[in-house]
Formats: sequence, C-alpha cells, structure tokens
Amino acid sequence: MEIHPLEFAVRAVRFASRTVPRLLRHPEALLTLKWIIGPRRTNWEVDEPWWTQPAIAYVALLIRPNDMGFEWGSGGSTVWLVSRGVKITSIEHDQEWVRKVRERCPQADVEFVPGTDQGVLRSEPQLDDKGVHFFDEYVGAIDVVPDNSLAIVIVDGICRLECARRAASKLHSGGVLVLDDTDRAFLASGADQLEELRGWEVVRKRGFKRMESTLYETSFFRKP
Repeated sequence: MEIHPLEFAVRAVRFASRTVPRLLRHPEALLTLKWIIGPRRTNWEVDEPWWTQPAIAYVALLIRPNDMGFEWGSGGSTVWLVSRGVKITSIEHDQEWVRKVRERCPQADVEFVPGTDQGVLRSEPQLDDKGVHFFDEYVGAIDVVPDNSLAIVIVDGICRLECARRAASKLHSGGVLVLDDTDRAFLASGADQLEELRGWEVVRKRGFKRMESTLYETSFFRKP
C-alpha cells in the first residue's frame, strides 16, 4: 500500500525528532541505520536474535561450538544459537513461541513454563506478561543447572532482573550474561545494583533492531 507524501513526511519528522538526539549521544549506532532502511525482513524470517546488530556480532565472537547456554525468551535467538553449535536450553512463557521454535528448530531444547496468578516473583510492569504476573517456576528453571557450568546466559523474557540475579552463579569464569533492552532505565539501573554482578566487566552495544526505528541497547556482563 502506497503512503501519501504528507504522511511519509510526518513519519520522517517524528522519527528524526525521536532518534537524532540519541544518535548524537551514541554516534556508533549510525552504522546500524541500514537495518531499518534496508529490506523489510524480521529477525524471525532470517533466523536472527531480536537484538541490536552490534550485539549479534559481539555474541558471534564470544560463542563456540558445544558451549553450554541458557536463555529466558525463545525465538530467533534460539535458532541462531543452535545453528552455531551452542547447546542451549530455552525457557519460554508464551506457548505460541514454543510451538514456532520447536517447528523451526526441532533439535532445540525449549521448555514451556507459563506464569501463574499467585507467587512471589512478580514480573516487571514494563514487560508484557500477558496479564499473568508471577513467574517463580519460570525464573527457577535454571536452578537445576550446576554452578559454574554455562558459557552464556541470555535474559530476554519476563522477570529479567531476577533472572539475571539467579543466573550469576551458573556462569563459569569468563562466561557472559546478556541482558537485552537496557535502554530501559529500570533494567539498566536495576542490573547495576545487583550485588551478584558487582565487579563484572560490562560492555554495552547500541543500535537499531530489524524493522525498528527505536535505538536499543544490549548489555553484556562478563564473570571474573
């Protein structure tokens, strides 16, 4: 469907007013503009994580075949990691995404752990928990993993700060915790205050995600 020139101009102005100030603060993100003005293909269509492109490139340098990994939030990241030989366990609270990932990548270990209407660990209000607010079993799914055994843990689902806290002991020395969307103030400030991550090296990658005109940030915490 064609867009009227006036509507296009309005969208362009809105995009510029929202994005240019952030690009001035983070000029390195200019290199990722091609991902929003190029071919309109979603991350799921190209089997990629729904992270910033610099974050994807950074993780590609970190992982090795047969690395042991764990993630909260399945999708393109699950397929992408499996294709690179990572032995990943993915915890997902959305049954539709469980179905999609299992169909696309049968060798993936995807576990459906839904939220409940009672519990202790409540999801952050800024995240889409689909009206079910407690995720004790979802967060606790990593508890069966031996300490110091994982090379990478990806936190990209519900209850992100509590997941990050719970994952810290499971990573081995040099292992990396990936916390997506730390452009959200509650995630950035909350992660910086986690005692479990105190003293870890932090790397932040900013840029655009596929088909998204918002500037995002993904943070990496490397265990000493």
